[in-house]
Amino acid sequence: MKNIDHLVKAIDPTPYAPEQGPGARELRAAIMATSPPRRRLSWLPGAGALGRWPVLISAATVLAVAVAIGVGLPSGGPATEYANAAVSIKKADDHFSVTITDPAADYRRFEEAFRAVGLDVRVKVIPVAPDEVGTLIGPIVPEGFKWHGSIGVQQVRPCASVFCGKVWMPADFPGRVVLGVGRPARPGEPYADSDDYAPTDEALDGYKVHGKTVAAVRAELHRRGLKVGYRLLWGYRDGGFFQQVVTVDRVKDDWIVDGSRDHSSDTVDLYVVPGPGAGPAPDPLKIGSPHWYDDLTE
Repeated sequence: MKNIDHLVKAIDPTPYAPEQGPGARELRAAIMATSPPRRRLSWLPGAGALGRWPVLISAATVLAVAVAIGVGLPSGGPATEYANAAVSIKKADDHFSVTITDPAADYRRFEEAFRAVGLDVRVKVIPVAPDEVGTLIGPIVPEGFKWHGSIGVQQVRPCASVFCGKVWMPADFPGRVVLGVGRPARPGEPYADSDDYAPTDEALDGYKVHGKTVAAVRAELHRRGLKVGYRLLWGYRDGGFFQQVVTVDRVKDDWIVDGSRDHSSDTVDLYVVPGPGAGPAPDPLKIGSPHWYDDLTE
């Protein structure tokens, strides 16, 4: 697999609050070893034995009819460059240069352009937080990326359009690649979960939840008129972590909060380190939640 480490900057996490015990220290060490900054990096799912690796993401897209204005499909195969009123794509030796010009374009115009240059890309519009509207989330390979080369996106600046970037993807990759386009979530509608939680995630302005008890953070959220969701962070024996969505009765007031993320416009999820009485860790294969890219219908 081609190395794309040059696309990703090293993470220099903020030092933690005082540790709460050896269990918390071990779990946090495992999380920091595997977690990317929120929404800047996305894990490629289904990698299995190939492991997981991050790719830098950022872009724009969503609604209107565009007219092709660039190079069309030659009779001999895919075009080397293609443009419509929404996006232009040009194939280089080892990547595709992508320029998005219309963030209000219909998602089909983006699929049209990618497919014109030989890439099988699906686009799905998903609800996101206000500061993520228009961003491109992914790329995701639902069946797992098991091919030569690499896959990823790098934003390029300066950019005279809405988004300029390079896409690394084998032109002969036979599988599906899914990209999510951020749309404004309705009031109370859950944001699309990218599963990229990192211990540095903090959802409350002016209030750091890391290292505080569940009871203390819950009181602050209620003071702000917000609802609370809970996710337990379980560590794998061989490193890394997985999360489990639970109800309030599964969480003790004195357990320690590791971080927080916005769940919707009126709810914040707390990521909690399981404490005494939590019981054994569940089977991660039996508690998986649906992903935004599972259902590709619009």
